Amino acid sequence: MKEEAPLHSSFNPRHRAYQLLYHATHPLRRSAFISTLTPNTPSCACCDRRWADVEAPFQAIEYRYGKNGETEYVCLSCYTPRIASQEMLGLERLNVTGNTRTPIYGKLGMLVGSGGIITPKAELYLTLPPKLFEKYRQGEWGQQSRLSTEKPLTRLLALLAQGELDPISEGFVYIENWGRKVDGLMRHLTPTTSLHELWCNSESGVSALDLHAMIMTAKQLSEQGLTVQADRITFWKPILDAAQGQRDDKAFAEWLEKVPKPESLLQTLPADPFDRLKLPAVLGAIMPHLQALLPYCRPLAVETNPAPQRDATPDTQRQGTLF
Repeated sequence: MKEEAPLHSSFNPRHRAYQLLYHATHPLRRSAFISTLTPNTPSCACCDRRWADVEAPFQAIEYRYGKNGETEYVCLSCYTPRIASQEMLGLERLNVTGNTRTPIYGKLGMLVGSGGIITPKAELYLTLPPKLFEKYRQGEWGQQSRLSTEKPLTRLLALLAQGELDPISEGFVYIENWGRKVDGLMRHLTPTTSLHELWCNSESGVSALDLHAMIMTAKQLSEQGLTVQADRITFWKPILDAAQGQRDDKAFAEWLEKVPKPESLLQTLPADPFDRLKLPAVLGAIMPHLQALLPYCRPLAVETNPAPQRDATPDTQRQGTLF
């Protein structure tokens, strides 16, 4: 395999997430035996980018799905989560067949229930369930303090508060769940360049979260003396019910009486009903870092993120009239 080119500063939102993942995972490919070939197809079978545009131009990996699957050609970036790594992760398990014990090493594409953040400097941080953390803590990423047992969003907010994701405009990658379906994750890998659209990548695809609105909602809660209510489902129930199309006017009227300045709080809520359903979980994660996150909240500017197409059905029809 050819020597890898350094990460460059030119920005293309279509390719930025792949560039960051490619450079953040260089150690995986460095220690793996990978045989590449010149593809005879126009683009990668996974991300559908032209061979001239991928991180290792015109270098492909021959990949077959199952024993009888059709051969396809994928770029090195899309293949990387399938690489087993003894050095960076470590031993996943021993496969015992008779008297033979075969070591099976960890892969990014098999980290079910695990997340990841790739900074603008192409530094990878992994969040793992406790059992996986114990398995991989002795690997190089573990020794570099790149592994944690925090929830993915909690780790993301901590890194943001520490300034590790600066400058946001250069893009970072947030992976909610590596899962087992590598193609689902890599097909539409999307970078975040604004907190107004935090792109949440997973094996199920990609979705956006208005983290800016969430932080401003947390600010209102703090200013109105409602910090303790941030992660309480019972407090948010009238809002959550409305987001699911189950508006209860009586419950909402009672909720208004509990909030010192309800108009101010309602104005900061995210507009998307799917985001509103996440209010307790996201606000609970934001509150410990609120003061460090507030400087990132600026007026909405022109966005450069590539926006995947959503269901054409209006959210209000799916979720109900919002307050």
